[in-house]
Amino acid sequence: MRKRMKYESRSAADIVSLVVFWALWIILIIYAVSMLVLPLYMLNTSLKADNLECVKNPLGLPKQVTWSNYREIFVIFDEKMEVSIAGMIGVSVLTSVLKPFLSVFFTTMFAYVEAKYEFFGKKFFFNLGIVLMILPIVGNLPSAMQINKALGVYDNLFMNIITSPVGCFYGTNFLLMYGAFKVIPWDYAEAAFIDGAGHYTVLFKIYLRMALPQAVVLFVLGFMGTWNDYSTYHIWLPSTPNISYGMYMFYQKANAYRVSLPELMAGFTIVMIPTVLIYCATQRIINSKFAIGGLKG
Repeated sequence: MRKRMKYESRSAADIVSLVVFWALWIILIIYAVSMLVLPLYMLNTSLKADNLECVKNPLGLPKQVTWSNYREIFVIFDEKMEVSIAGMIGVSVLTSVLKPFLSVFFTTMFAYVEAKYEFFGKKFFFNLGIVLMILPIVGNLPSAMQINKALGVYDNLFMNIITSPVGCFYGTNFLLMYGAFKVIPWDYAEAAFIDGAGHYTVLFKIYLRMALPQAVVLFVLGFMGTWNDYSTYHIWLPSTPNISYGMYMFYQKANAYRVSLPELMAGFTIVMIPTVLIYCATQRIINSKFAIGGLKG
């Protein structure tokens, strides 16, 4: 009798677990599909002929695929905007690569030292990083504007790139890299020191490779954030717009330029493509495991 009750209770628990499992899967599938609705709508609209087709058939497939909208968006920019779309794409590529790289590089270097070495002021610098992470950025804009103008950073592209990363205290990035290095045993370094390796060899050839997936994730997120960022250029670099800020200005003037909705959506689709490509290209590195089998008993 006891065995039967125990078997029935286990079966009930298994049923509940199965229901919860499939319920979570359904929720995740619905969430994933919802995230694809807007990009697919934008791509579908960009292939339609004109505004009339968008009004009559807003969610349906285009009657005839019109690729000329992508060509027209370049022509409209060259004729009516004060900056070329090629120049804005160049600014976007430059800043979207350099800013995340510098940020992740300096953050990773300091996080490694903070996690693996003992030095005077270690706890102070760690706490300082936490404090700087929670400070409100918007509240500092007036003072930051005055300082940037005094230093010649305002409306200067290269100075903005150099000063934009918050060095080794880059908020959440610092905590993530600190945690990544903290869980990796120091036995790797001790084994390398026995073989004659130095501190830089241990860092760049052992620990940095183990933490590379986390660093790549932060770089990809930084790339996407910088590529889609238009507020920085609106506030700090008004004379050097990137493609996102250019599309923002273009959207504001779409009615004056008599731009059709498919042409406008074609421009936003062009802005979206690089972030999708770099995310797909880095999946293998992100999902790889560098620390498996490194230590033997």
